[in-house]
Amino acid sequence: MEQQHPPSPMRLLEILRDRFGALEAVANSSIKLARYAPEDELAMDLLVAEAVLEFGSTLREAGDGAMQWARSRGVAALP
Repeated sequence: MEQQHPPSPMRLLEILRDRFGALEAVANSSIKLARYAPEDELAMDLLVAEAVLEFGSTLREAGDGAMQWARSRGVAALP
């Protein structure tokens, strides 16, 4: 049986960014719905939603920075 290597840190970051997108979608929906519905009916508290979106932005920046770092060292495939 062949032993599988663990995913690279770049791959793990990519997976995290992709999965976090679902949480961002809920946050965006909650913010839009807050215009029409009381906050207690939202899927997510508005302060939490804003924090989720801020973290998502930071996560994308970190991923982009990590990719640039990897490319500069020749350890990442060019898209």
